[in-house]
Amino acid sequence: MLTDFHAINEKNYNQYKEKTVHGTPMLPFAKYHTEISGLLPFYPIHWHEEMEIIKVQSGKGVFYVDGGRYEAEAGDIIILRPFVMHSINRLGENDMTIDAIVFNLRLLETEGADVCTLKYFAPLLNERHSVPCIVRSSDSWYRPFDESTTSIFLCNPDEEGAELDIKANLYWMFYHIYNNRLINAQPNIAEDKRCYTVRRALEYIRAEYMNEITIEKIAKYCGYSEFYLMKLFKQHTGASIVDYVNNYRLTVAGRQLRDTDDDIATIAYQVGYNNVSYFNRQFKKQYGMTPKEFRSSPDRRPGSPAKPTV
Repeated sequence: MLTDFHAINEKNYNQYKEKTVHGTPMLPFAKYHTEISGLLPFYPIHWHEEMEIIKVQSGKGVFYVDGGRYEAEAGDIIILRPFVMHSINRLGENDMTIDAIVFNLRLLETEGADVCTLKYFAPLLNERHSVPCIVRSSDSWYRPFDESTTSIFLCNPDEEGAELDIKANLYWMFYHIYNNRLINAQPNIAEDKRCYTVRRALEYIRAEYMNEITIEKIAKYCGYSEFYLMKLFKQHTGASIVDYVNNYRLTVAGRQLRDTDDDIATIAYQVGYNNVSYFNRQFKKQYGMTPKEFRSSPDRRPGSPAKPTV
């Protein structure tokens, strides 16, 4: 039975954003390392309330950020403000390794409404300001920004005084952003509306991936024509709706194969496949191995992605 999507509105919309907790309440900060390769060819589109900084350490790939497509290679740094939609994808046959830091801007707040919080961080958290998405080594301000981010990547959160080290470098990072006048304070209402539409489509898919999904149903839920929605979805995610649904189901299946003892047929049914043979073919096409091989060969499983998505 399908969910009553008319009951979903902006008030409870945030329940569909990524629910992963990054860091701890005392230190809402976390570091991740992942590889985008044939075994993990993409990281599904998602969003979260934390800010995220990603550095490409080797190779090259494609980042989709709120409708923009950015090819990145070793040395490039991706800046993602809170709540921005983003995904990471393989570029052709190229592999890519990345490091990421994810942190809540409240980490930099002091008690009370100080000047720094109100002037620099609140507008980012409230989505009134945006930052450049990608910093390349050819940019004039790359070196000092890279030094700050590299220091954060190298820090050990378990060491005495680590919080001070992390905060100091985060402040330096924002200093370079504001000092170089890289903040965009002009909201794009039209683009915000388009992003909201895609997010609603993603809500539907995440809630109903185990059931029959059609473009007609998603378009009706979003309130747009099928043609317009398909065009918008492709622009923002880099994938067709059909491909995204299939990839999302296979991502969930991969995690269930890794984390549970459920039999393959049960998992196939749970993620929306009624034909086990078709599920096996699609799984092998994406992961390069059958579900049985995936489960029985731990050393060949994809590495842990930067952030859990399901």
